[in-house]
Order: sequence, then structure tokens, then C-alpha cells
Amino acid sequence: MTPFLTGQPDSNLCISVNAQTGEWNTVACGLTECFVCETPQAMSDCADWYKAGYKDNGMYRILLNGQSYNVYCNMDNGGGWIVFQSRINGNELYWNRTWSEYKNGFNTEQMNTNSNFWLGLNLLHQLTTKNNDVTLRIEMRGDRTPGSTKANAYWFNEYTKFQIGDESTNYQLINMYVDWQNNKGNASTGWYDMTYSIGASFSTVDKINDPQTDCVTKYKMGGWWLRNCALSSLNGDYAIDKSNDGYGMFWIVNGLDDIIHPRESIMMIRPTSFG
Repeated sequence: MTPFLTGQPDSNLCISVNAQTGEWNTVACGLTECFVCETPQAMSDCADWYKAGYKDNGMYRILLNGQSYNVYCNMDNGGGWIVFQSRINGNELYWNRTWSEYKNGFNTEQMNTNSNFWLGLNLLHQLTTKNNDVTLRIEMRGDRTPGSTKANAYWFNEYTKFQIGDESTNYQLINMYVDWQNNKGNASTGWYDMTYSIGASFSTVDKINDPQTDCVTKYKMGGWWLRNCALSSLNGDYAIDKSNDGYGMFWIVNGLDDIIHPRESIMMIRPTSFG
């Protein structure tokens, strides 16, 4: 069944379709509408949409392995980014979400720059394996650590060769790479970052794949690639436990002496060849 908007269709009106989302709508028959009857290719990611001339941030429709999906495209910083994690405040719990929620995604109905959402590991696996090389971009804003002088700071980093396995591997973080000698970002100045988790399986509260179960249950790092905990955890508990810096939602910027608890985070990907 064609995905009509809520309350549609109205048999007394004419029909139009949004080329980005694939959703149909009814409009007055006297209203002038533009229609796309044929597209030169099926868009498989936000980079395809950007190359086709669509350069506004927003939700777009992509096609992967015969299945269509809604994704949020960030067209800044060169454009073509698919956002798979957005965290803007502590209104949504991430650390105690289930395996099914992380597999299929949550809060994806209305994805935008002012919402908390996770796109889903199943789709992330497909997106990171359809191209030979995928770039991961991480951005973080503000440090909530008590007494921090970086309450309004901004950090980012980009990693190439980013790849996530399928469910049979527990969505293992297969690879990611940064050239430390030519690193353009400021979020990582050493090995103490997400690269520590290379080879680690994904863990949730109902499916702990870390040999140290406390990493999920006590330190509340659920929803992340854990192996004897981790040196980053952007889906961890938003609350701050003063007894331990490496708790909940945190990131290590410059060695173990510089741990931040970001106010906001965003994780997004695009084909490395696009950039």
C-alpha cells in the first residue's frame, strides 16, 4: 500500500507525492504541483541526493537491497552525511535500550537536528558495507563535567574505513582508521578514543557481549561497542557519576586526563570517495 499521510487519501481531491520521502498526499485539484515521473537512479545514501542537487538538511528516502528507508541527511561540511546517532539532551534514555531497539532504531519517525534518535544497527551495517570505504564523522558540543571550562566547546573528528558487521557478529566494530599525523579534528589527539573498541561487539542491557558486565550494568555504557568497557561511550547514561569519569556518556579528548561528558553528540557517515 502506498504510504499516504495520516488521514489520507481524500477521494474528492487530487494526489501528489513528495520525491524525498515517498509519501503521498491529497491536494486541491486546481493547485499547481510539480511531479517527478522518473529519476535517473535509485538514491542509496545522502551523497547520492547531494550529487543530484538536493542540498538542504532533512529527511530523505533511500533504497538499499530492495528496501526503502527514511534517513536524515546532513548536507553541511561538504554534504552527503547520513546521521545515525543524534543526542541533544538527556530527555531520552539511551544506555538501557534493548537489543531490538538498537537493531531497528528508535525515534526515527521525525528525525531532525533538534531530536534524539538512533537509526539502527541493521541499516548501519548495510550502509558501511555497500562501499569499499566509509567515513565516520563525530561531532560533540559542550562539556557538562562539573567545574569544566569547556561548557561551550566544540569537538569533531573523522575516521575512514568505518565498518560494522551484521547481527551474526553482534554488529562488531570491524574497523575505523585515523591518520594521527595528519588528523584534522580536535576530538582525538591520541589512541584513547573510539578506536579502542575496534573488534568489540555491540552490547545492550539485555544482550551483554562484554566480559565485564559491570560496564553495562554499573557504569551504564549500554548501547555501545564494549570490550572491558571502552574509552568512549556516546550512548551511555546522560547523568554524571562523580565517582568515576569514565561513566555513562563520555569521550576522552586528550588522554585519560581530559575526559568530557558532551552536552550534544552526532554521529554520521558518507562514502569516503565522496569527500
